[in-house]
Amino acid sequence: MELFTLENFELLTEPGLNIEKAVILQFISGSGKACELIFHRTKGKLKGFLKKALPKDEDVESVMQDVYLKLWATRKFIQPDKNFETYLFTIARNLVIDIMRKRLHKQKYIEDLYRQLKEKQRNSLDTNAVVEYSELEKKIFELIDQLPEKRREIFKLNRLEGLTYKEIAAKLKISENTVDSQMRKALAYFHLAMEHYLGLIIWWYLHQ
Repeated sequence: MELFTLENFELLTEPGLNIEKAVILQFISGSGKACELIFHRTKGKLKGFLKKALPKDEDVESVMQDVYLKLWATRKFIQPDKNFETYLFTIARNLVIDIMRKRLHKQKYIEDLYRQLKEKQRNSLDTNAVVEYSELEKKIFELIDQLPEKRREIFKLNRLEGLTYKEIAAKLKISENTVDSQMRKALAYFHLAMEHYLGLIIWWYLHQ
């Protein structure tokens, strides 16, 4: 019996239905038709997630392509009896986290952003740059506010006021090792919080 009749295609792509195990098995075996069906079945939710999770300057279509390429490359690892969408969105989540980590790890990028905010020199940024920074800026400031009081103070002195670890240690009468330790914990918290944030977005898209 032919799996990919027009009637079956419409049934399997109907909103709210999981992708059939038979389709997943054919996809794992390298079926182009199964790949096309999965793309059409999942692209709406995937694009919605990426538009929500990615910074505004990221190319959503390009990241989507990377997700599906990764899905195809790792299809042999798919477990047909488990939720396929979860596997797909895990790939998407990991790619988004990689993008965000690269941004957060670019210390100059973050320091320049904070310096511009501190000095209120938004006029030095063109309109596109303001839009680019706005989403990341909002999330980072939310995370700063959630830090423990002393850690938050140290982080602001370093990243907002530009004090060195030595200057912060002298100002707060603590050791430089303590400053370094608190900064490491703050940055680690940012990474974990972003992963949790993206995980919640995925959950919402999978259950809407």
